[in-house]
Amino acid sequence: MIERRQARAVVCVALLIAACGGQRTAPARTPPAEAARRTQSSSRPEELHGTQGPSSARQAEADVAAALAEAARIRELPPKGPVRSVLISRGEMSKKVEESILREVPEDVIAAEGDMLIALGVVPPTFDYVKTTVDLMTAELAGYYEPADKTMYLAADLGREEERATLAHELVHALQDQHYELGPILDYRPDASDLQSAVHDLAEGDAMSAMLDQLLESQGKKATDLPESLIAVQARAAAQFSGAVKNVPDILKRSLIAPYIDGLAFVHFLRRRGGWAEVDRAWQRLPESTEQIIHPEKFLSHERPLSIAVPEPPPGSKMALSFHDVLGEESLGILFQEWLPRKPAAAAAEHWGGDRVAVFRDGPRVAVAVHVRYDTEEAASLGFSAARAGVQPSSDPSVAKGKSVACVERPDRGPFLAAHARRDVVLVAGPFLVGHDARSSSASDCRAAAVWAALLLSQQ
Repeated sequence: MIERRQARAVVCVALLIAACGGQRTAPARTPPAEAARRTQSSSRPEELHGTQGPSSARQAEADVAAALAEAARIRELPPKGPVRSVLISRGEMSKKVEESILREVPEDVIAAEGDMLIALGVVPPTFDYVKTTVDLMTAELAGYYEPADKTMYLAADLGREEERATLAHELVHALQDQHYELGPILDYRPDASDLQSAVHDLAEGDAMSAMLDQLLESQGKKATDLPESLIAVQARAAAQFSGAVKNVPDILKRSLIAPYIDGLAFVHFLRRRGGWAEVDRAWQRLPESTEQIIHPEKFLSHERPLSIAVPEPPPGSKMALSFHDVLGEESLGILFQEWLPRKPAAAAAEHWGGDRVAVFRDGPRVAVAVHVRYDTEEAASLGFSAARAGVQPSSDPSVAKGKSVACVERPDRGPFLAAHARRDVVLVAGPFLVGHDARSSSASDCRAAAVWAALLLSQQ
């Protein structure tokens, strides 16, 4: 969900590449906006080379130069200059990624997003947000291009085929950066998650499509010859069954593969419409929401997201706003998959108009509100059905039900309520108390949650 917006994170799609007749390990992706800090090991890359990978720093530079020319030919985007290369150990690479997360994203934002996931019940109360995100980002990390210092970082122990696939993907990001300046576009900004996710989807779809073109060229095929459904199935399988991330909550896995699945489908829509030139036009007029990525016709018609007011805190409380953002259709669908199968979840997020999520705190007391406005009342009804499914089965005696409201009282995370009126759906969770040992307990009930939800539904 939000994690990929902050971190623009790594995802392994090894099964995807294997299915397409390519290499064993696919490229990894890290934050375009990260400021790269020089490390001792990266300053002496010649000490890090593996026996099967680039034989020296000089060889790595030659490999990168040749791969950049090849990526430019395939992508039809000429380089504006060379790309510096550095060989680095996997341990140092993982360390750099972790440092970048903590440096790039404000600490209070990281804490608030962890609170949100816990409050919505999609991760356990003891969930370690930062550690899990770093573990997922660095799983099978092979290399990445860093816009901040215009450098291609490669794991020093890569085999030649791993290196080729990594460079085929990552150097497209270098070309994107040279032409469209990735860093400023994706620097962290409040309330920009959905917009930045859309740009991230475009970046990953662009790089994935060009990489597949290169890997399939010897077979006389292009990426656009492959059905996107096959690619999506392989990517989901790679994320679901990878041993490196087996203990990661499913919502985080779905969040990290979404840019590759949705972004690739969007780029292929553009390529079939007008080739790589059409993709370049999308970079010149960027998508404004993940809704435009998932439904490219809305990108072409310039359908803009609605602006939704930041939710009010629980009535009568002294809770202060600690975080607010826009989820977007893509993240909403990912959330709904916690409670529904993938296709019904996507249908329940469709016709999204706009949303706002807010996290509130008062010392150890935490509460979360999500306010979604749909394009139609029929779409909002579907969205409410998905949200109501998350409130627990109707057979649970602790659930309060109605035509437009459902609520469950949770002993560890407080009430969880879904409500619906006209084109609007709201979810409120908590307040609950977080203890020093990361254990939590309820600090409210469904009656108070219903009052809060009614207040939010009255907001315009």
